[in-house]
Amino acid sequence: MIQDEFYIGWMAKAPGSFAVFIKKYLLFILPVVIVIGALLALLQKKFSTANFEFGQLTTIKGVYFNNPIPCIKLINGKDILGNFSYITIPLVGYGKHGANGIIADIEKEKNISLEQKEVEIKGTLLYNDGKTILQVDKNDTVLVNVSKQQVSADLLTQSKDLGIMTIKGEIIDPKCYFGVMKPGEGKPHRDCAIRCILGGIPPMLAVKNEKGEANYYLLAGQHGERMNEAVQPYVAAPVSVTARAVQYDDWIILYVASNTGIQEISRSTFFQPGNTIACTMPEGN
Repeated sequence: MIQDEFYIGWMAKAPGSFAVFIKKYLLFILPVVIVIGALLALLQKKFSTANFEFGQLTTIKGVYFNNPIPCIKLINGKDILGNFSYITIPLVGYGKHGANGIIADIEKEKNISLEQKEVEIKGTLLYNDGKTILQVDKNDTVLVNVSKQQVSADLLTQSKDLGIMTIKGEIIDPKCYFGVMKPGEGKPHRDCAIRCILGGIPPMLAVKNEKGEANYYLLAGQHGERMNEAVQPYVAAPVSVTARAVQYDDWIILYVASNTGIQEISRSTFFQPGNTIACTMPEGN
């Protein structure tokens, strides 16, 4: 009777035929495992390029506006056509808080309104995709300097009504998205994003087309009211937003009817032909 060789784990050495069998299949399996591993790595979402200058305070000088959200408009002089060059930087607070409370406390302490005045404010910068945000902390000397007079009319915010738009994207909290957390979007970040938005950080719609080009829209209620609580069910999910779009300098605000303006959609519909996905600024910016 011919008996097959049999291997038991506690044996000191595997039988010769067993070792040959294992080596033969390892030579096939090992390249397959390497190829599958490489494919999985390539298919992973790219790491965010957002930046958070943690521990580094920067002082910026510009015109403060509180409507529709706290922000600083930096003026960089005039271009060759005589038009002012500028960048608008929204403000957020430390931790999971907006900047409204910090600004209100400063105005109360100094007995002055910062609205439409030239100010110097100190904070921590966050930036990505051509957008910049400033985190202010009440434990720092936030207000460095403020002028007593309002600025001239040509430095005030310029607005342009763009009409009703339907845009598909993901509702995010801009603070985490632009550098504090990685990832700062999607389901892994949903709970954190909800806490940030409910804490007063303005909700934002992040939009990307099939080419990876991005644009960002701040969200407000139909009459300019805050809608942090209204967007809670839709945070970190693919949504379609129908709203009146108004361009304020280099940002666009979507004024949303909170009960009808936002609808959750499937991710498969994001890039279907006919979708309205705006990824470049309108003419005139």
